[in-house]
Amino acid sequence: MFTLLTLVSSALVLASGVAADFIPAGTAAHIFSTQNTSLALAPQAATPNAYLEVTIPGDGSSNDPSAFYIVSGSGVPSQIAYGDWCITAKGVVPESASQILYIAECDASDPAQFWTVNENPSTISNADGNCITLGRRPTV
Repeated sequence: MFTLLTLVSSALVLASGVAADFIPAGTAAHIFSTQNTSLALAPQAATPNAYLEVTIPGDGSSNDPSAFYIVSGSGVPSQIAYGDWCITAKGVVPESASQILYIAECDASDPAQFWTVNENPSTISNADGNCITLGRRPTV
């Protein structure tokens, strides 16, 4: 798929096996698109530096590439993990040519890996106030 994620404004919602607006620490969750709720965020591969894209969500099991773990839970700055990797905004400059998110080795000292999963409104934002939203990778 050519649809990737960028930082600009809110357009994703979270879903997990618990109440839709509260995600406890360490709980698996899918990050669904509000533009197309049949799609969820996932890394393009299970490797560090893999870009994030949207795909059909899996079953939420430990083998589900679209299941992320909100390390500290919703409402507080937290890493969003996929195995040993976390979503990072390192090197991302909103409203520039460099807006694609990727996964990197989880590093608790890296502020670019911390996101707040907000309950109301349902957004995922970083310390810079940027939010995860859908975008398209330009075709060459």
